[in-house]
Order: sequence, then C-alpha cells, then structure tokens
Amino acid sequence: MVRKSVSGIVVFVTLLTLVAAVPIHVSASPPTNSNLNGVVLLSQNNGWAVGDAGSIVHYDGTAWDITPSGITSDLFGVSFGPAGSENANSGFAVGGSGGAGVATYWGGAGWSAISTGLSGAQRLTSVSEVGSTDAWAVDGATGGIWHWSGVPNAGGGWSLISTASAGLNSIDMLTSTDGWAVGTGGVIYHFTGGWTAYTNVGVTLNSVFMISASEGWAVGNGGAIFHYLSGTWNGPVSPGSTSQDLRSVFMVSQSEGWTVGSAGAVLHYANGVWTQQPPNFAATNQNLNSVYFSGGSGWAVGDIGSIIALTSQPQPVGVPQSSLLSVYLSDSSDGWAVGCSSGGCGSGAGSNVVASWNGNGFVTTTVAATIADFYSVSMVGPSDGWAVGGIGSTPVIIHYTGGGWTQVAAPSAGYVLRSVFMVDSSDGWAVGDNGVILRYSGGSWALMSSPVSTTLRGVFMLPGGSDGWIVGDSGTILRYQSGGLWTIFPSMSGADLRSISMLDSTHGWIVGSGGAILHFNGNVWSAVSGFVSSNLNSVAQTSANNAWAVGDSGTIEQWNGVSWYQYFPSPPLVGNPNLNCIFIVSQFGLIVGAPPSPGSQATVLQIGVPIPEFQETPLVVGVVLVLGLFSVETVARKRKSRV
Repeated sequence: MVRKSVSGIVVFVTLLTLVAAVPIHVSASPPTNSNLNGVVLLSQNNGWAVGDAGSIVHYDGTAWDITPSGITSDLFGVSFGPAGSENANSGFAVGGSGGAGVATYWGGAGWSAISTGLSGAQRLTSVSEVGSTDAWAVDGATGGIWHWSGVPNAGGGWSLISTASAGLNSIDMLTSTDGWAVGTGGVIYHFTGGWTAYTNVGVTLNSVFMISASEGWAVGNGGAIFHYLSGTWNGPVSPGSTSQDLRSVFMVSQSEGWTVGSAGAVLHYANGVWTQQPPNFAATNQNLNSVYFSGGSGWAVGDIGSIIALTSQPQPVGVPQSSLLSVYLSDSSDGWAVGCSSGGCGSGAGSNVVASWNGNGFVTTTVAATIADFYSVSMVGPSDGWAVGGIGSTPVIIHYTGGGWTQVAAPSAGYVLRSVFMVDSSDGWAVGDNGVILRYSGGSWALMSSPVSTTLRGVFMLPGGSDGWIVGDSGTILRYQSGGLWTIFPSMSGADLRSISMLDSTHGWIVGSGGAILHFNGNVWSAVSGFVSSNLNSVAQTSANNAWAVGDSGTIEQWNGVSWYQYFPSPPLVGNPNLNCIFIVSQFGLIVGAPPSPGSQATVLQIGVPIPEFQETPLVVGVVLVLGLFSVETVARKRKSRV
C-alpha cells in the first residue's frame, strides 16, 4: 500500500547466514549521456563520477547533478584518497583525448585544471591520491607513471617517474611508500619507494584494489580475476565466473567485494567465491566501467550515463522462527511484524509472534492474547497500532497503546480477519472471512454491511478515508466512496485477490493467486501480464512507474513503467520461501516471509539506501528499461508503501 511517495530503493537480501547485496536501478533520465568511467564515494551521501568529454557529476545523497569541470577531454579516473580515508575537500581526476593527458583538482569549491608537467602524457587512465600534495596517475597509452607533488594551484606539478613496458590501466596506493599498478598484457608493477616490475600474469588487467599490504585483487579481460596474498599474485581464479571483460574491482572488506565489466557484468564476492549476478541484476547491458562503496552503499557507473546503486548489509538480528505474514514501518528504525504462532500456522499453539523492528533487528514481544495467527498489522504511529488475525473461526484483534499489546473484543465470531488498515487513530477498517467488514470508530470495532460473502484479503484507504478499496477471493473488488456503502466494483479476474496498493485515486495495483495482476487507471481495473504463475501475496507502489509484488516460492516482480518482469535475487533465496508482505517507508523497507525450512528463521529482505533523484535532462539518451529495485522519482512527493 502507499501512504507517501519514495523515489528509489535498494534491496538487501538477508536470510539466516546469507548476506547478499542486490541492486536498485538505472535511471531512465541520467544527468548525462556521456560514458561515465570512474566513480568515488566519500560517504553514503557524497560521491563523484567522471566521464567522457569532461563530464563530472556529483551525488549529494539525493541527486546526481552535473558539475562544471572546465575540461573537454575524456576523464577516466577519480580519487579523493585511499578507500576508507577519503578527503571530501581534496580530489584528483585524470584523463586525456587526442594524445594529450589532462588532470583536474577539487579543492572543496570547484574543479580546476592542474596539468602542469604532463607533457608527454597521452591518456591517463587512473589516479590514486595519497594526500592533497601526493598523488599518482598512470598512462594507458605510454605506460607512464606520473607523480603529483606540491599544493594544487600553488606551485605543485606532475613528474614522470617511471615508464612501464606496456600501457597501465589502474593504480592503487595504500600509502606514500606502497602501491600497485596493472595494465596491458598482464603487467603488474609494485612501488616500495621506487617502481619495479613485479610479475606478468599474461592477460590484460584493468583494475587493482589493495585491501592491505599483504592482500589485494586485480581483474581484467575475459573475466580474469587474480588474488594477491602474502607476496604472490594467484590466478586466474578458477572456475571463471564470466567471460566478459572486467573493468573495476572494489573490496568492501576482506570477505566481500564487487567487480563490474562489459555488457553489464556484475560479480559479487562472498564466502570465498566470486559469483556472477543474473543478467537483470545490473538493469543494463551497457558496459560498467567503475564501482565504489562507502559504508555498505555503493554505485557502479558505465556507458551512456549508466548509474546503478548497489548495497550490502549484515542480516537483522532476532528474526523469529516463524512465518511472518505482515510488516509495518513507521520509519526505518521503528516498526512491527506479525505472523503465525510459534507452534506453526493454523496450530493455535506456542506463543503469538509479534516483533518490533528497531532498525537493526527484531525483538519479539509477549502478547497476552489468544494464541493465533496474525495476518496483518497497521500502525497509526510509533505508539498506536492494530494487528488482526484469528485461529479456526475465532477472530483476534490486538491493540498497541501505552507501550504494549492488549487484546480487544471482536464483534461476533465465525471468521478470521485477514487485513487491517488504519486511516488515523480513530478510524480504521478490517476485513476477513465470509465477506466480513469491520470499522473502527468511536473507540470500538463494529460489523459493517458487506455486499459479498467471499473471503476478503486486503483493504486500502486513501488519505482522508473517504475513498477506499477491498479485494478478496474469486476476483472480488469492493469500493467505498464519500461515506457511503461498500459496493461491488467490476473485476477482470476470477483469481483470489490478496493485496492492493493505491498511489492515488487514479493509479493502483492488485495482485493475487496464479500470478494475477490488475491495474487501475482511474476508471477500470484491467488485467496485466506478470509472466509468473506463482501466487502473489503483496504489492507496493512507489510511483506510477514503479511497483513491486512478492509471492510464493520466492517470487519477486517489478513494474518498471512498461511491463512487469521477474527479479531473481543472487545468491538465490535458500529454499524458495513464500514471501508474504512488502512495506516501504521513505528511504527504507522490509519484505517478510516464511522460513526456508522448518525450524529456521523467517525470511527477511531489507531495503535501504539513500534515494537518488536524477535531474531531468533534455534530449538525453538513457537506459530506458529500468530493471533494478525502485528506480527514480521525485523526492518531493514522499509516499509510504505498505501491504
């Protein structure tokens, strides 16, 4: 469901011991259509990318915007200091076109050319800053190794220190006395006060990243990956994960890393293995030229202005060992999840599963109520909310107030409640078996007139509560308007409809059994192909061009404004568990589902990175097909999504 709008989101897959990062998006309207060749992050909210024709774009935590560079030559590399120790007020970018190398410097206020001394440089492909007065660059055409010394724009300059036997494509300086450079034909050079040829691995290397003085990685053509450990470069890593040319590598830690390359190739390193991500992972088949991470959030950039967000994060703690059926977030660090009782769905045994979310994990709360399965939770705010469910034919309603959950009497019996939606603290709706519709008003729940007797599984009210929808079995769709009665609305489906999300009165989605998907255009609900047959249990819409649906057997689908497509997390979800609910609030969200196997924890997929906003650019040729998680919309219209 949607309460407030979001613009872009990245999903983390966290499942038991599985920690996997999953993508978000490629912008359909990037800030430039020039190839982007290098990227660096100073923090999760501050980054730079450089590219052809002097293109420089800056990320401020909200938007990637073009920044004047004063250069028309192609730029290939950018550095603001060693990874993890970047300096936001000191950065170098290098490049070259037409046989003339160039360099420019960021001093905190703007970019200015600093090409003094670069006579003879042709195509500077990479730069590594040690400090504002100490930086190194390499030449992909001549093999030149250039050193910057001195204060930029105040007497400093470049000097040619050494020349390799072949063109060099990447350089990484750990300190002022320790660094590595790699290049054409597999040459590897090491700096320990002077540059010397270290080894030749026989395949062109395009990027090097050193974790420490004793460990590092290099990647190159044909999917080659080499590992430096205790003095020896080992590889290529076998079996190879891809045949695509790999162009950039970045290690988040000793145990996790990323490499990107031609034709949208993305590889992830975890548990000692490099794994190529599926074709739809990067949301593009454009060449990806550079990748960089900061604080678990990363970006990859590539041809035709491609910009993709990547994220990795440890698993949440305290995940219940029970099937989670619903989740609601007040914000990224405050929410609730509910599910089947600890004795198993339908058992009425064990204890109630009601758990609070604190931003890092779950804390299960003791609830003094009938042991039941809770199918839905809806919060008015951090201190007021409701959850509904039941066992057998006995409805159970619990209310969160005063810091605890208490059971509230349900009208009558003979049904189980399947969904609840609170408009505000004094107005709400709940629906369930046998066409039951309850309304909360005046401090109590009461039965309302219903035009159907089928099971109702989802309710959604638009802001203000005067316009709402209910969906249920056998294609049931009901509408409520302006204080009137719930009436049957024409449906184009006979499926059991399980969830509804409305962006506004003219944009909505419904999902249900057998992969059923319906779209509302303000007048009619029409069937839309989702290309899956799995039951879809929950849908969340973030904009007219972005919606997500989750369902049985680990099914995840995205609407990109053109069509629905199936998304495959990598590594795959263990056991293909049923995914039951997705909820998104501002820049964060959760997907919850069943355990992958008996006795294990529930499935939790975590969403959370700064939301990017790409400024509209006239006549931009961008990547139109958006396949990553939650592409870009305006941040000004923030909406909350839930089901």
